Amino acid sequence: MLGNLIVGFVIPVIIGGWILRRQLKILLVYYPLGIATSACINSVGFNFFWNILPNTRNQSYAALPMDLGIYPMAGCLMIYCILVHKKKPWPSILVASFTLTLIEWIAKTMGHVVYFNGWNIFWTFCSYFLPFVLAYGYSRMFAHLFYPERN
Repeated sequence: MLGNLIVGFVIPVIIGGWILRRQLKILLVYYPLGIATSACINSVGFNFFWNILPNTRNQSYAALPMDLGIYPMAGCLMIYCILVHKKKPWPSILVASFTLTLIEWIAKTMGHVVYFNGWNIFWTFCSYFLPFVLAYGYSRMFAHLFYPERN
């Protein structure tokens, strides 16, 4: 569990917080969205498709550091690249999705993640890609609602 805490929460929050230290609005708007989507997807996944170490009665406890750390921070960094650095959205979404998929593949290779019921690395990529697309759509909707003069 200490490994989940350090790798899934402490390191991503320190790195992401340092990068986003001057972009507090991005953190305030997109970090909660990342937590919510991550918790929803993991709640379904733990019941039907995957398991992570350490085994606990409620797998959501083992994933809590990731739900509060790496997943929402990856979304914030993706939005940061799109909004602040003016990167194209689709390559940014793909890079973020591939990065998290690679991290999970490494964890699976090390035995920290177990798939079942037909889940595989392709579905893992989809489980990251879809929330990033939704986050980008949310950013467009947010900009349209709160900054209509920019659209």
